[in-house]
Amino acid sequence: MIGRIINILIMPFRAVGRLFKRSVKDVRAAGRTTANAGSAIIASAAGADLLEEEYIEEPPSGIESALFTQLPRPRLTEKAASELTLEQAADYAKNAKSFYRYGFPIFARGDFFYEEVEQDYLNAALGYDVNSIDRRFLEVTTLFRKTLNDNTRGMLLLWPPVLFVLFFGAAFALQRSGAPAPFAMLARPVSSGAMWFSIAAASALMIVFLVYSWPYKVVQQRNLLNLDNYITSKFARINNNFQVAKRRALNVERDKRMTQSEQLKDEAGSWTLAYHWFAMRLFLCELVLRNKFYQMRRNTTLYWVGGLVLTIAAFGAVATWMALDGATFQTMAAMSAAAFIYLALMAAILRGATSMMFRVVESNEWSRFHIVDLDATIRDHVGEDKLQIVTFRDRNRME
Repeated sequence: MIGRIINILIMPFRAVGRLFKRSVKDVRAAGRTTANAGSAIIASAAGADLLEEEYIEEPPSGIESALFTQLPRPRLTEKAASELTLEQAADYAKNAKSFYRYGFPIFARGDFFYEEVEQDYLNAALGYDVNSIDRRFLEVTTLFRKTLNDNTRGMLLLWPPVLFVLFFGAAFALQRSGAPAPFAMLARPVSSGAMWFSIAAASALMIVFLVYSWPYKVVQQRNLLNLDNYITSKFARINNNFQVAKRRALNVERDKRMTQSEQLKDEAGSWTLAYHWFAMRLFLCELVLRNKFYQMRRNTTLYWVGGLVLTIAAFGAVATWMALDGATFQTMAAMSAAAFIYLALMAAILRGATSMMFRVVESNEWSRFHIVDLDATIRDHVGEDKLQIVTFRDRNRME
């Protein structure tokens, strides 16, 4: 029932949004140049050359993106397994050496937020400063974290106190002017002040619920779906590259002869170190996501608490204004009761912002580190090589 009411309330806005999107599609169909120009505008507005280089979709459109920032789906720059060559494996092996030789700082900086210290380590481990393939991943996840946090901050810190001041201030002004309250004839024992403040609380709650349920929730879910799609594709490609490098490392000797011993040694080392590094990249990228999601979860909770505090401060400001203006005790009591109801229901509505974000991300769909079986690969690889050595040795002895 509640869902039907929400759909009825937002139906006019969705209709306008569809018309706007349809007009945008017509403009895009008229020429690709216009779309590219629009993409550049969105990129500069979102504050990153990253958007121009990393994103391929047309700029988002609709009323939702006018209130909250919406990012398109990132373009994947990870090489496909079919494109993996020996030269690229050698480059990956070099990156692996820089990681394995990295001096992990035991005495980290004394920053207030530890996730910043952890991020420094992850940046160094993934080669952020040397323009590695994962630099884009680090930049994309940071951009999405900031965007999701900005949207949440605006929703939880801005809308509740502003709506409270507007509606409750207007209710007191109307009550003081002596304007007849709507439905006053239906509730004769209730004072006009109580009626006005009840209407103010209901109206403010309806707008908070509408903004949260449609523009905010839709934009956040789209952002998270785009991020989830990017992570799924990137992790799948890393896993595919891991499988290819593993097979090449296991079978590198099949097309080599004894006269090619140095070449065999070099290729086997490159492919082996490459598949080690692909697995470690998955692990480190997971740590990056863990860092970002932790910050989003914590900040969302802080924004929710901050919104309550700011709304209580707004209540204090409106109550002080009413007291200085000579409001009666009955009027003050009516405003306080309506404000308490508004605070309680608003807090209950917005409390789902944290859980909503992580219901969208399907981490069980990712090719994660713990399912690539690096331990089994190392065991099989070393065991097979040792078996071939012993077999070859015993065969020569028998001959």
